[in-house]
Amino acid sequence: MFNFLKTKPLLADEDALWILSTFHWALTEFDSAEFFQRTQLIEPSDKFFPGAVDSHQAMASTVFNATLKYTGLSHWPMQLIHPANFNSTPPPFLNLDFSEGIKRNSSAQPIMPLHSEFPLAITYNINQTLKPEDLSASFAHYMTQHLVAQSQLVPMGGKKYFAEATEIVAVFMGFGILMSNSAYTFRGSCGRCYNADANRHASLSEDKMIFALAIFCHLKGIESNRVNKHLKKYLRSYFKQALKQIETYPIQLALLATSNLQPA
Repeated sequence: MFNFLKTKPLLADEDALWILSTFHWALTEFDSAEFFQRTQLIEPSDKFFPGAVDSHQAMASTVFNATLKYTGLSHWPMQLIHPANFNSTPPPFLNLDFSEGIKRNSSAQPIMPLHSEFPLAITYNINQTLKPEDLSASFAHYMTQHLVAQSQLVPMGGKKYFAEATEIVAVFMGFGILMSNSAYTFRGSCGRCYNADANRHASLSEDKMIFALAIFCHLKGIESNRVNKHLKKYLRSYFKQALKQIETYPIQLALLATSNLQPA
C-alpha cells in the first residue's frame, strides 16, 4: 500500500552487485590496509592540490604528482610525458615482483621502489589542464589501468570490463568525487566557452560512479555533508539514493568491512 513512499534504487540490482563485487576485488588485491588506514577522500580544493602554476605543463606536473601520491603508487615507475613526446604503443609488461602482495603507501614514509628499465608512461590532454579536477580523475584512471595491467589480475566480469573496473579502483583509491563530477559534462548554453576536448572520457555513468563513491564513504565513515559540498548539485540526490540502496546489501557490506581485519 505504501510502496510509493520507498526510495527508488539508483541502480539495477545487477549493476549494484557488480560494483560491490569489484570493490571487494580491489580490497582483496590492492592493499586493504592502505585503504582503511591511509586512503583519503580527495577533494577538488587547494588542500589537496596546493600551489600556483603558470603553464599547461606545470599544471599537468603538479596534478600528476599529487594524484600519484594519493593513489599510494609513488614507488611505481610511472612517468609523465608531454603529449608531443608520447608514444601511444601499448606499455611493456615489467614483470614486477608481487610475491608479497601489491602494496601501496600514500604516507610520507618511503616505500621500497619498484625498479624497471622501462617506465610506465602517462600523458595528458593539454586542453584538460584547464580543468584540474578532470585531469586528476584522468590521471587516477590511467594509474589504476597500469596497476591492474601489470598485476595481470582479471577484473570482475572478465577482461572486457577492464576500463570500467579500473574506474572503480580509482574510486577505491579516493577519487570518487572527482570521478563522479567528471563522468559527464553538459555542453551548457555558451558554445564558445565549451571545449569538449577538456572533458574526461568516462567508461561508467554518473550513477554508477556515485554508487561506488557511496560504498567508499560508508566503509570510511565519511559524512554526506562533506561529500555533497563538492558534488555537482544534481548528483547530490543520486548520492542520497546510493547511500540508501547500499544498505539493502548487508551481506556484501559486511564482507567488505571484514577486509579491515587484515594486518598492515
